[in-house]
Amino acid sequence: MNMVRVNLFALACGAALLTIAGCGPDYPACEEDGDCKQGEFCVNNLCQQCRTNEDCGPGQTCASGACQPTPGYCASNADCGEGQECQNNVCVDRTTSEVAPPPPSTGGACTLEAVYFGFDSSTLDDAARNQLSAVASCVQSRGLKAVHLTGLTDPRGTEEYNMALGDRRAQSAKTYLKSLGVAAEVSASSMGEELASGADEGGWSRDRRVDVRER
Repeated sequence: MNMVRVNLFALACGAALLTIAGCGPDYPACEEDGDCKQGEFCVNNLCQQCRTNEDCGPGQTCASGACQPTPGYCASNADCGEGQECQNNVCVDRTTSEVAPPPPSTGGACTLEAVYFGFDSSTLDDAARNQLSAVASCVQSRGLKAVHLTGLTDPRGTEEYNMALGDRRAQSAKTYLKSLGVAAEVSASSMGEELASGADEGGWSRDRRVDVRER
């Protein structure tokens, strides 16, 4: 009789432990982020280090669920080799970056050039602000009534994320143009990765831009 009571007690305790422990999948399998360790994400029912590039730090890209170093990424000139400098988080030859500015435009001869951004960024660096100043001068000298800004991204990241990033870039450029006193109407939109053509960091750096067009 005592043995029966002991067995019943053991079964009751076992059931209580199962209730407390729950019936979640065994790690690294998962159904939601809560099934993973802190700082991990449930992607395709598997705990992984990252879901998008935003989950990784500067200079890293989310690839196959892990944060990987972005090839050719630089944060400052110190990250580049001799004779190079860091522009838009890419090392470029110093000779190619020191091209003399075009002569002052006269009578509508100026053009509306694109503005470039760093990896996964919508922040205007010095080069982007200088280019937007040139755009503002061109708009005013040509007497343009309206211009449109289109934000673009490189092909990495999800389509939804890149559409949002392109919009942030276009809005950042628009805000700065208006702060320069541009009287023309300025509109903005995003095309995300739709026009991306790069296959490596050199090409991706040209994909990360805002195009400026007369409207």
